[in-house]
Amino acid sequence: MDSYDNYQRKSGRNRIFPYIAMIIIGVFLGGLLVSYCLPDILDRREALNGDRPPVDWESPGAAEDDYHEYQRTSVVQAAEKITPTVVGITSMATAHDFFQGRTRLQETATGSGVIIDSNGYIATNNHVIDNAEELLVTLADGEEVAAEVVGTDPATDLAVIKINRTGLPAAGFSDSDQLQVGELAIAIGNPLGLAFQQSVTVGVVSALDRSIRIGEQTFSFIQTDAAINAGNSGGPLVNAAGDVIGINTAKINVPGVEGMGFAIPSNTVKKIVNDLIEHGRIIRPWIGVVIRELDENTAAELGLTPGQGLIVEEIVDGGPAQKAGMQAGDVILEIDGKQIQNLNRLREVVHQYEVGQVVTIKIFRNGEEQEIELTFEEMP
Repeated sequence: MDSYDNYQRKSGRNRIFPYIAMIIIGVFLGGLLVSYCLPDILDRREALNGDRPPVDWESPGAAEDDYHEYQRTSVVQAAEKITPTVVGITSMATAHDFFQGRTRLQETATGSGVIIDSNGYIATNNHVIDNAEELLVTLADGEEVAAEVVGTDPATDLAVIKINRTGLPAAGFSDSDQLQVGELAIAIGNPLGLAFQQSVTVGVVSALDRSIRIGEQTFSFIQTDAAINAGNSGGPLVNAAGDVIGINTAKINVPGVEGMGFAIPSNTVKKIVNDLIEHGRIIRPWIGVVIRELDENTAAELGLTPGQGLIVEEIVDGGPAQKAGMQAGDVILEIDGKQIQNLNRLREVVHQYEVGQVVTIKIFRNGEEQEIELTFEEMP
């Protein structure tokens, strides 16, 4: 019995020793692990208490330039391209102050303009600067610069002014003959004055070749539903590429009518402003005919439709048309492939050419279409 007791006691001590050794080793290893991980745990705890940087909600690995890719629309990019070229124009004139008994310069009108040449040439509307004694141009960065008139053309409501600056950003111009109804149209200007400078409005090209009579003049316009308000006059209408397709000039201001603004086509603008810059006046090419639009009766007699062309009533002696062999009774259908539907369209197309240029004119004579070559001369 004693022998069993002695064996059991000895055997129990031998079996406990390995457990004690394992506990000691575990405590040692645990201490090492805690000493290694504790600083990182404390750092994380501090971050949770307010020092932690904001959560990055962007997708992992996204480049900084791609964070707002959804914003890189054609409108945003077009506005970025054209906005530096858009300026504000303030017209000043002398007014008599009855209360102080003296005269002083005061603001008479504000409008917009677009830089067309890096040497300081700016296109705008004639009505923006008409009767101004002094002009002040506000650039995109807010700098105000005095300007002088280079030339005006009331017949197209266009004008060119100039500031004494070089190295300016200049707008690019698109071919307005290639416009499509429904394409994007973006208007930029200063509605209601410089407090709303460089406002951007967006719409579409609603129609082409709109004939609108303003005062005693009839103009051919691009129609758009991009908002054009007082102060937008003279600013650019641009396409999705940020190129100028027209100069904003008017809107229908009738109660209950919205979304009917108008712009002078870019091809007309290019021709007029080039003449004003080079010559200070407009040198207009001339065909040398007296014409009228086709009415229903005349069109039916000729087998044509109204709006298909213009009928020649008289040939001016010694003029370009006589030299080209045109005759009274001919119907002018096209000039260099451009269809001539009405008098305004004829004027717009002819004004795109220079004196001395040769064009091919498609006419309708004796029931057949023919082509003749005509050389433009300067209008007397």
